[in-house]
Amino acid sequence: MPKVLLCLVLLACAFPAPVRADEQIRQVQEELRKRNLYFGNVDGQNSSELAAALKRYQKRKGFAVTGNVDQVTATSLHIVTVAVAGPNLPDLPILKSDTASALPESQRLALQREAEEHPDLTPSPPAPAESVPPSQDLTPDRINKFVSDYLRDAEGQDVASQIKYYAFPVRYFDHGNVSEAFVTKDTSDYIKRWPERKYNLLGPVAFFASAEEGETNIEFSISFELHSAARTSKNKAVGRTRNWWTIRAEGNDLKIVAIREQRLRE
Repeated sequence: MPKVLLCLVLLACAFPAPVRADEQIRQVQEELRKRNLYFGNVDGQNSSELAAALKRYQKRKGFAVTGNVDQVTATSLHIVTVAVAGPNLPDLPILKSDTASALPESQRLALQREAEEHPDLTPSPPAPAESVPPSQDLTPDRINKFVSDYLRDAEGQDVASQIKYYAFPVRYFDHGNVSEAFVTKDTSDYIKRWPERKYNLLGPVAFFASAEEGETNIEFSISFELHSAARTSKNKAVGRTRNWWTIRAEGNDLKIVAIREQRLRE
């Protein structure tokens, strides 16, 4: 073998190409997260934690316990196994809700036990039931401006300008009630991971009364475009999310008391 070719082979072995995220695995992670069976990152990567979550789900459903995404398991989880053209997503958490849950181990185990007893019990967004009481002084213009301001500040590098929208403790994605310090660190980490971010609101914000007095549920969809520091096609993420917030008025300001998001597939 020529020396030049041998050197190239040795370099390839020493520095293997990074494994790209798998869209089907990412979908499985998302679905198992909804069912409180998987608490790791949603990054499209196979792991022992994901295999264990799959086995728990398969055992409870009466399927062959393989820890793999077979056709029966995929169908049960409503996963499309046929390859669909779409963005080549990086092998990193894309959304803030994609990062591993920070719930205490005791709480995760309790949720896991409950999920094993009811594997198809998935959290659903609140359904519109009542109009917002006039006493809350919320108008479509005020709510749309609040969301638009949040998205514009979320594109910047200033952490303080982004966490000012929350009332603490806040019910934060899959992490339960968290403190200002937690959201500050999470926001800082996200900015470092994706220093360039662009968000666009897709249509008006829908809003309706919450079961809690003085709180309002809102729902909206956005498109996003994220770039890492390397700024190459392999370090770019684009897509859409559906978002659910619960907000309340504090003086002249609106604050987020609960926040959730879900990536939408094309």
